[in-house]
Amino acid sequence: MSQTIPLSQPSSNPRKIPSVVFFEHVGELVAQYGADPLLKQLNELYSKYKFMEAQLQRSKQVLKAKLPDITNALEMVEYLQSTQEEIKVDFQLSDCIWTKAEIPQTPSVALWLGANVMLEYPHEEAIDLLRKNLANAESALESTDEDLKFLKEQITTSEVNLSRVYNYTVISRQGK
Repeated sequence: MSQTIPLSQPSSNPRKIPSVVFFEHVGELVAQYGADPLLKQLNELYSKYKFMEAQLQRSKQVLKAKLPDITNALEMVEYLQSTQEEIKVDFQLSDCIWTKAEIPQTPSVALWLGANVMLEYPHEEAIDLLRKNLANAESALESTDEDLKFLKEQITTSEVNLSRVYNYTVISRQGK
């Protein structure tokens, strides 16, 4: 049965990502827990942090892709609300086929919410919803950036701990 080594501690991070404990006295830890179990658990913790970092990077990319879409939709709804006449547009039917259309002034607009869901909203409600979605996306992006910065610090500390333990074991084996 392997012994759990206290490698991390609770942190004040909003997502409750644990912070890595920096090893001050590597020799004492190696003597107490053994080099191989210590290295194994350190590698495990390092892998977890790298996995979290990859997940947050993907999340950040998705959020960055959503921001321009939400902003464009918001601008278009605001334009439709301010216009009192028909709008003449050219739009693309397929790769090489374009057509002309006239969009009549309407009191509502249909918003694509995703997952094959489209709902019709009055202009004011659509603008409110899009502004709320834009604020949420910007807030989530900010939070994700903070978490990535925190994770980078934890990954660096994990790497330092790993190398210190490894170097200690190499030096102690050479001394024998």
